[in-house]
Amino acid sequence: MGGIRRLTAVAQIHNVRWRELIAAGMLVLLTACNAMKLGYQQGDHLAYWWIDNYVDVSDDQEPQTRDAIARFFAWHRREQLPEIAALLQRAKSEVQGPVTEAQLERVRDDTQRMARVAFDHAIPDVADLLLTLTPDQIKRMERKFADGNEKYRRKFLRGSPDDRLEARYDKVMEWATLIYGRFSREQQDAIRAALRPVVDNAESRFGERVKRQQAWMALVRQVQAEHPPKARVIALLQRFGDQWQAPPTRERRVSYEANTEAGLTVAAQIANMTTPEQKRHAVERFQKWIEDTQSLMREAPRQPATVPSRAAN
Repeated sequence: MGGIRRLTAVAQIHNVRWRELIAAGMLVLLTACNAMKLGYQQGDHLAYWWIDNYVDVSDDQEPQTRDAIARFFAWHRREQLPEIAALLQRAKSEVQGPVTEAQLERVRDDTQRMARVAFDHAIPDVADLLLTLTPDQIKRMERKFADGNEKYRRKFLRGSPDDRLEARYDKVMEWATLIYGRFSREQQDAIRAALRPVVDNAESRFGERVKRQQAWMALVRQVQAEHPPKARVIALLQRFGDQWQAPPTRERRVSYEANTEAGLTVAAQIANMTTPEQKRHAVERFQKWIEDTQSLMREAPRQPATVPSRAAN
């Protein structure tokens, strides 16, 4: 379960969108797990666990859901792992010198593009699942969102400003130490100071999180109430993806861009305060991820039949 905890932590650090977790969480998993290869090899189990946690997959839904996950991973291994390997190779090269916000912005844009491609690829299977959801499953999904939001509030939005800063600092340092290794006390203090603008924007980020969830739940309820043709559900999912890739109003676009820029600034500051030894650690980390990705590309995807069924558990 350590891989799940790391996936959740990195998602919180980067404010990962819910649609990306549906379709492209494996991109995050690749850089969230020390044993990246093992994490990816167990990705179908983790994906099923995640979906089941939100909707309590029924016996009738289980075969379709597992088959959809297996198809997605087969496609992802073939189509997106090569792109991820290239992205990691570029990051390995860039991390050795001064890192600019423009470089990090390109990484962000590339990961968002891959996430959207993955989401679009998964849409037909997501549509199939949505068309089978029951009112009780939809209520469970809503409760899971509410529970997650309450945990987020307790951790990042309550307490003193220093408490909020420390909570965000802990999450960011999970990512920073994974890549760069240990940081000195002076570096840690500088990172805390750099994070204050990010903490100041926490309410805004949380507001966007809630709006996305509300829009998603409205879509799910619409599908359950109307039970439209699958083509209509696909169109609704595509529109949902468009809406959250580019916020629909100027005010929300400005807020989104401000939050994104704050995160890029912190990431660049962390990269540029590192020592030669920390940069070597980062190079070695990226090289290991590259080798793991290339090894995964050579492996044949696991067949759906090897995934244990609910009855076997």
